[in-house]
Amino acid sequence: MKFAAFTTVAGSAGEATNAEEHIDNLRQQTILAEELGFEAMWLGEHHFGPYAVGDLPNPILLGADLAARTSRIRIGQMANIAPWWHPIRLAEDVAILDNLTRGRVEVGFGRGIWPYEGPQFHPKADPRKDAENRELFRETVEIAREIWTNEYFSYQGTNYRFPADGTSFSHPLYPPNPAWQDGERVTKLRVTPRPYQKPHPPLWMTVSTDRSVTTAAELGLKACYWQPPARRIRERMELYAQVRTEREGRPFALAEDQAVMRSTYVASSMEEARRDAEESIMSAFVFNDPFRGRQVFTNPGEVLGDDVKLDWDFLEPRSLLVGSPEDVVGKIEELREVCHLEYLLVEFTHMGMPLAKSLRNLELFASRVMPRLAGDS
Repeated sequence: MKFAAFTTVAGSAGEATNAEEHIDNLRQQTILAEELGFEAMWLGEHHFGPYAVGDLPNPILLGADLAARTSRIRIGQMANIAPWWHPIRLAEDVAILDNLTRGRVEVGFGRGIWPYEGPQFHPKADPRKDAENRELFRETVEIAREIWTNEYFSYQGTNYRFPADGTSFSHPLYPPNPAWQDGERVTKLRVTPRPYQKPHPPLWMTVSTDRSVTTAAELGLKACYWQPPARRIRERMELYAQVRTEREGRPFALAEDQAVMRSTYVASSMEEARRDAEESIMSAFVFNDPFRGRQVFTNPGEVLGDDVKLDWDFLEPRSLLVGSPEDVVGKIEELREVCHLEYLLVEFTHMGMPLAKSLRNLELFASRVMPRLAGDS
């Protein structure tokens, strides 16, 4: 199995009181993750946090800093919220990072879930405007991939038209080039630089419903799950493999191009893990409950009653990797057995958790869990 670390920089609140300290903590975490043998460090994207925690507005820019302080670990975004980005700037920034790192970049895309974030960037980015948001997401991803794949590109869609109408160019030293001009009229754009990885870095999408799984597979994006329990993930992995098989004309294995992210905390016992991490971990699920919907936590055929609470007792057996090393290994073995899981993202920092505990969490996972699961799945 491959193991990666994931963070939204929510941890160490109360210790880190400003951006400089939060960034320094992230540097320490990433350097340690590389030393411990993690495959990648994945960064989320969030804006406007009213509680001064969890904001990570530009994972690409932070990734450049982290890459300069490491030599092996891959740098990923899980995810760049595509509807909040201008597609050309997104493509340019990712390509620069890929060249800076000499190909250590993984690119994740998401649609966004928090209604107060999306509309600040684009009137159609509000996730409550489902059809408009999905269309904007798809266009942004398609444009970025066109830019990375072709020396010159053009695009005509609902939200974007490139080149813009009326674009022209002339220069006394450069005669018109039919590859991108019709006389002085610009018919295609050349966006530089091209990515270091050819034709582009690995592309991912965060998924939580059958529809988003289908979208990822249709677009040829790798899929990453967070909250569903193992049997639901299995069902969606089967759907993904079916759509990718039909799209690409070759059989896709069950877990191929798919990963799972889990909120994780390793301690000497389940009791210690709950004492240390319950409040911190549960804060993220409380925030996400109204936006993602409770169906993401259900197994196939299961319907939750109105009286069900998304508390620790409900989520721990379904969606958390917490407890002693033996507890955590057992949960990962379940994911391997049920889903044939090959790639796991470990969310090791949690809201308000001191930096020392976050680093210890990483160390215990690497020393007490990873060696027992590193063989073939």
